[in-house]
Amino acid sequence: MESIFMRKCLAIQKLKDLLGVRNTFGDKITVKDEVLVYAGKKLLFKSKGHIVNAGLIGLVNFMGIAQVSSVSNVPSAAWAAKGQYMRVGTGGTVTQAGTTGLTTIDNTAASSQSGALTNVSTGIYRISWSAVWNAGVLGAIDVSEIGLWLYLLTNLQAFGATGVSAATAFFSRISVADGDFNVFTVNVAVPLTIEWRLTFTFA
Repeated sequence: MESIFMRKCLAIQKLKDLLGVRNTFGDKITVKDEVLVYAGKKLLFKSKGHIVNAGLIGLVNFMGIAQVSSVSNVPSAAWAAKGQYMRVGTGGTVTQAGTTGLTTIDNTAASSQSGALTNVSTGIYRISWSAVWNAGVLGAIDVSEIGLWLYLLTNLQAFGATGVSAATAFFSRISVADGDFNVFTVNVAVPLTIEWRLTFTFA
């Protein structure tokens, strides 16, 4: 709980920020969660995503633990090998902090997965995960939700914890129920490509 003194310090600092007498560089970053969906080469839509509790806790743990039980216990450890993955679904519930998966999942794995780390521009850095379902791999289903699973420690660990083991867990979701996009029917004649991005920016 913040003391009166702490609140006073923050108020003084805020005043300095407003007056432009304090260097504010690096005291805040933004993290944008967004998803791009393509049918063949055509962009169907772009949407912001919804990171869930497990994802947020997983990011914090990744910064604070000292040692994992295996060198493969990191968020994107087996992305290309599909140990972590995306899935589409046909369900209809709203994403909440405690959401742990899609409402009605289609468990068809992507044909291929790739990723990239990018310095978009000065002070903007991005990780992107991509999944491609080749033409005809998915049926002509009506997609109403999409999810991303990463390798995460989903229980908050002690700082400097060692020998801990992660597991594939739900990280983020978009859905029609959340107002993120309109239902679309998979075009079985062309590949379906989904690019999921986390963009970190100095605010």
